[in-house]
Amino acid sequence: MATNTVGTNAREYPQQMVHYLRKSVAFDTNGIATGVKMGTIPVGAQILNLTANVSTGFNSAGTNRLVVGTNSTSFNNIATSTTLAASTAGAKVSTIGGALSFTQDTDVYVKYTAATGTAADAGAATLVLSYVPDNDG
Repeated sequence: MATNTVGTNAREYPQQMVHYLRKSVAFDTNGIATGVKMGTIPVGAQILNLTANVSTGFNSAGTNRLVVGTNSTSFNNIATSTTLAASTAGAKVSTIGGALSFTQDTDVYVKYTAATGTAADAGAATLVLSYVPDNDG
């Protein structure tokens, strides 16, 4: 992976192009209940959208909360559980991350919380976060 011009670990190529982070998760991914790192967004980047392909619906009894974000332990400022609707298979798109501003390289996390009661025994999704770095230069 190339590093950006300031030498950080955020994914940033010098050409004018859309960048992305991709992460596949399942109901039993190690650490998913507290948040699994998806990648790092570079300072000044503009999020375009997050697309989630829920290939297998998450099936705990009640509300299945699959979220993506940068905000502390809730990780829901890029995609909320309402946006991703993890209980049903299919593609979902969130654009709420487009309102965020990044003053430093920022880690992005995916988190899944099963409803209380019966635990999930199925659920899988592939998430793609599209962004454009600040390379107006």
